Amino acid sequence: METTEIAELVRAAQAGSAEAFAKLVTQFEMNVFGVALRRLRNRTEAAELTQDVFIQVYRKLDQLREPERFAGWLKRITVRM
Repeated sequence: METTEIAELVRAAQAGSAEAFAKLVTQFEMNVFGVALRRLRNRTEAAELTQDVFIQVYRKLDQLREPERFAGWLKRITVRM
């Protein structure tokens, strides 16, 4: 998926589209899980963290000012958590 498509999904999710947010989760879930697994080295904990990350993203999505930077923003949240 291209950056412009991701930015469009982010804007739609920020406007309240659950479908757009679900597409973002589908697109990035394995990336988040991979980062979590590399850091935690435990599949169960990584899966739990992945869920927690997307809950946090859902709550904070309105704070993302540049939707084009979603992927980097998401990775920073994952690493911090």
